[in-house]
Amino acid sequence: MLAGKKILITRPLHQSEYICQLIEAHNGECINFPVIEIQPNDLSTQEKSCLQHIERYDFVFFISANAVNFALKLIGGKIDALGQTNVVAVGKASAKALTDNGINQVLLPKEGFNSESVLELPECKNVSGSRCLIVRGDSGRELLATTLRERGAKVDYVAVYKKLLPIQSSAEVCKYLRNKELSALFIYSAVALKNLLLLLAEDKVKEYLLATPLVVISRRVYLAAKEVGFKQVIIAAEASDAAMVNALLNGESCG
Repeated sequence: MLAGKKILITRPLHQSEYICQLIEAHNGECINFPVIEIQPNDLSTQEKSCLQHIERYDFVFFISANAVNFALKLIGGKIDALGQTNVVAVGKASAKALTDNGINQVLLPKEGFNSESVLELPECKNVSGSRCLIVRGDSGRELLATTLRERGAKVDYVAVYKKLLPIQSSAEVCKYLRNKELSALFIYSAVALKNLLLLLAEDKVKEYLLATPLVVISRRVYLAAKEVGFKQVIIAAEASDAAMVNALLNGESCG
């Protein structure tokens, strides 16, 4: 149980409600400290064209729930166009965002919920000659696009949102760290990890930060965390809020 324990949640506020519900269900206390601000991106003419003609693609990959929500706003009433293509969600959150908007035929990995697991989908094995669109933020891994191209597909990107470093006070979080009041930190991406270190860069605070247990969403983020000096890093079994909480409760994997 997490009774009385303070957990630092670094997700954007509009994405933190469910994880906080899970932690509070175990009598833990959430400290919201968003380390990424999500804003709509300024699209190039080519990117706008990709979305306007989304029905021309054989596969459309949505990397995140933010990618789904920003893209659907941009295509407006053309949601039906997605019914003419293979819609692929990398994770459960993006799949839910799609179904919530009436797009029910979604390809989703059974486990893993990352680029590697998407590439293992039978439908993504034989894509030679296919046109693929990857909808994401303004940065991310290249593995999905690189592998699809190696398999003979033509791949386009549309970056529908950008990830910014929030302007906010870190005084309260610094106080918690100095007093050793935080029981764990939750980090969902390498970008979030980088921003956390920028926001809490003071030497003494950083010392306490690196000594606080860290729960991460993937081995890739685990390696980044160990590289910067975190002492205890726990990896969730999959990329979901529930798995993050379970990892903290059970100390599932430390590398």
